[in-house]
Amino acid sequence: MLIYMFVILVAVIGGIGTLLVGMSQENKKSNPDYYKKTKGNISKLFIFYVAAILVFVLIWIIILYV
Repeated sequence: MLIYMFVILVAVIGGIGTLLVGMSQENKKSNPDYYKKTKGNISKLFIFYVAAILVFVLIWIIILYV
């Protein structure tokens, strides 16, 4: 069970890291259009992370209780 918690933690940290890098001031300063293009990509990545976590939890529940 510890390995599952570790995987979820890594996914959450990856999602937060993605948001922080994509929305950083350095990215906005170096290329003003970066944020406009990246906003959609970050949203898609964030949704992917959430979906991956939900699928993982669902599989985990199925394995534990079936």
